[in-house]
Amino acid sequence: MLAAPPYSLAADPPPNFVAAFVGTTAAFQPAGGSWEGTQSDLILTAGLGRYVTKTVALELDLGPTWLRGDYASFSIVPGVVWAFSPHAYLAARFPITLDPDSAAYAAPGIGLSHTFANGLTPTLELNFFARVGHGRPDLGVTVTAGLLYSF
Repeated sequence: MLAAPPYSLAADPPPNFVAAFVGTTAAFQPAGGSWEGTQSDLILTAGLGRYVTKTVALELDLGPTWLRGDYASFSIVPGVVWAFSPHAYLAARFPITLDPDSAAYAAPGIGLSHTFANGLTPTLELNFFARVGHGRPDLGVTVTAGLLYSF
């Protein structure tokens, strides 16, 4: 579910960024069930972020998910990202589905990225997620590709 731009550790990052992402669930385990493979879902999100320190950014993304071509949900995804290297970061994301039902998830992740001189940053992120607050959690793994623009 989504990524923050890295930067050259020698320079201050631009304080703001916009982002667009496309992702899918690579593996899923429903509460009490066995592990399944890909879920044939498409997750599209877009958002805004801001560095609050030289290496830590806050981000807010939102967007729909389709499952096998049909609308499944709409989510808001607050997150914190630590760019510990010019080409790698750790993310703590907290997806919240708002429609048709509400549910909260914890989704820590790790990502790779490269920032070009024009301010564009492609990313690739792997997240592990767990539904929280409903007894035994659903678990899963998502893969997300993104493009960010820093300003």
